[in-house]
Amino acid sequence: MVSQVATSQGDTLIFDSNALSSYTLKNHFENATTRAKIAAGGWDVVIIQAQSQEPAFPNYTTATLPYAVKLDSLINKVDSCTETMFYMTWGRKNGDPTNCASLPEICTYIGMQNLLSAAYLNMANTAKGSIAPVGEVWRKFREEHPTIELYNPDESHPIVSGTYLAAVVIYQSIFRKSLSSSGVFKPTSLADTTASFIRSTANQVIQDSARKWYQHGRMANAGFDFQVQNNTVSFENTSFAALGYSWDFGDGTAGSDAFELQHTYQNPGMYSVQLVVTNGCKEDSIRKTVVVSPTAISKTDKAGSIIVHPNPFTDRIFISDYEEIETVSLADLSGKIQNSEFKDGILHTEATQKGVYILTVLLKDGIKLTQKVLKL
Repeated sequence: MVSQVATSQGDTLIFDSNALSSYTLKNHFENATTRAKIAAGGWDVVIIQAQSQEPAFPNYTTATLPYAVKLDSLINKVDSCTETMFYMTWGRKNGDPTNCASLPEICTYIGMQNLLSAAYLNMANTAKGSIAPVGEVWRKFREEHPTIELYNPDESHPIVSGTYLAAVVIYQSIFRKSLSSSGVFKPTSLADTTASFIRSTANQVIQDSARKWYQHGRMANAGFDFQVQNNTVSFENTSFAALGYSWDFGDGTAGSDAFELQHTYQNPGMYSVQLVVTNGCKEDSIRKTVVVSPTAISKTDKAGSIIVHPNPFTDRIFISDYEEIETVSLADLSGKIQNSEFKDGILHTEATQKGVYILTVLLKDGIKLTQKVLKL
């Protein structure tokens, strides 16, 4: 199902598996088939899942964690750039009743999920792998959609909705992409609304806590935030698991390897800024649009009350005190006057293309004001 989701998004997933009922990580470490498939190499990602109760038991640190590390070592020995991904499972619908007497902390769904989530995060931290946070998406979905069933009647295994939830989480964890609202594969038996709710919940949980799930893995993750002040933009690099950084500021300037930096644009406008990061194994990139607004209108004592807004604008510009205005014109940077109409304080620019323009306001007393404006 992960492969079908990937195909619907234009991606290709080549996969193999060794999924054996009730297998612990120790069982897998000792299993000849598991070891042979790892040794075959060529994998971008190897996903490891423990038996559903195993990480929640008190002997986790001696019976489970060491084998998570050993399996990661096998994977790393074949290719140090292969990502070990830990499949965080979900708690049973009403906890684990078979162990309530001796382990009351796993006797409820919440108690069991808390233990499973903590254990998988610890595995990823210790073995330097990433997380496919199926269990935490499952928790969020149960909170927000309590009437939609995910469990088989055995209260442990999933029905088709639960399998689909796991599939979209694993897809996003491998390809590091959010899922669109349409065009995504779903099983024919699954209601459209349920599938949409599942994708929305997965997007939210994964994207809101991406660093939490992926920071210990071997895939570089690109990210940045920015603040604009006049023509200077301050960039905050939020990438992780990366060693090298390459910026393209969208104005012909590129190549800076700085982690955090400022860049000054010569002209206002919309700039597509890209950050590419690498760590010697994987490369990742992110692109955002930065809007640099034009400078403020020229000030004079007589015309200080003239206000032009908004800037940037879309289809209309509002100009205050229009009774004092003789004419208004809009020209591109080459001086060509644009087709626009000024009436009752509103300059209509619906026919104007996106870009930077010079707005000229001629007052009745002969004062001329100019301002650069940006149409989005």
